[in-house]
Amino acid sequence: MQQTAAEPIQVKAQFVHEDGSAISGMAVRMVIGSEKDSRAPHAGKTLTTDGDGRVSYTVDAPIKERKIHTGSVFSRSASQLIEVGIEMELLGRRALYWIELDVVKAGPLMGLAAYVPGSSGRFDQMLKFNDKTHAWSFPDDPKGMQLTSTGANVLQHDVKKDAATGRWEISLKVEKQKWERR
Repeated sequence: MQQTAAEPIQVKAQFVHEDGSAISGMAVRMVIGSEKDSRAPHAGKTLTTDGDGRVSYTVDAPIKERKIHTGSVFSRSASQLIEVGIEMELLGRRALYWIELDVVKAGPLMGLAAYVPGSSGRFDQMLKFNDKTHAWSFPDDPKGMQLTSTGANVLQHDVKKDAATGRWEISLKVEKQKWERR
């Protein structure tokens, strides 16, 4: 994977409940994956959602370039990767939702994972998925509480580069999910 020089990146995100209503007054921390020490608890910026559940974060950060499989296992496509970390509350703990946005010719592809802090305090412990119960658990308590989801889902994502300004513009709609114990 290669990194380019720092480029302006703007992330606009809206946070909603499962019924679609906006989540106002919620503290979230946003970070771009190529920022320095992006998995540390102090990286990025802490923001509070407005009355419409929206926040905006702008920073200059490198864009990663890589090759990924998009259809055929025999060929790979060039991708520009932008990673966005969003820290929110999950069952009284902090979780960092790591969104990978691969910009390829056909449009942006998205992946999502959730991490909690490990012993070093960095968000490097991924929530564990249990195949038998089809439920999630905290990595430090795999036989403990079983969750029906990771607590968040990206409902919409868009990535474009503004030709006039050269700024990457990312738009996200994130659903904060209720969960049930299993």
